[in-house]
Amino acid sequence: MSNKFANLYQEPSNIREVMAGPWNDIRIDTLHEGQTLTLESDELEHSLFFLSGTATVTNSDGTKFALQKNSALALPAHGRIDIECTSETVELLHVEMRIDG
Repeated sequence: MSNKFANLYQEPSNIREVMAGPWNDIRIDTLHEGQTLTLESDELEHSLFFLSGTATVTNSDGTKFALQKNSALALPAHGRIDIECTSETVELLHVEMRIDG
């Protein structure tokens, strides 16, 4: 049994050394009011779990939707989104997975 673990509050998280799957990174991202995080999934797919706060997410066709604490989204291959923090802060559990091929 290994005692390795991934530390979400450390850069890098060491997830690739701990897990056998196509993990690239796992971390907590924090946005402050008015900040925007843009994600594109050309080489990586993204999963986001909203731990606190609220945000407006805009996808590549301009569709907007609101997300808040206890919401989640996945951005598959060839997707693009902008996440704009609409509260004082937003904390996101951010998982990146490598796209094979």
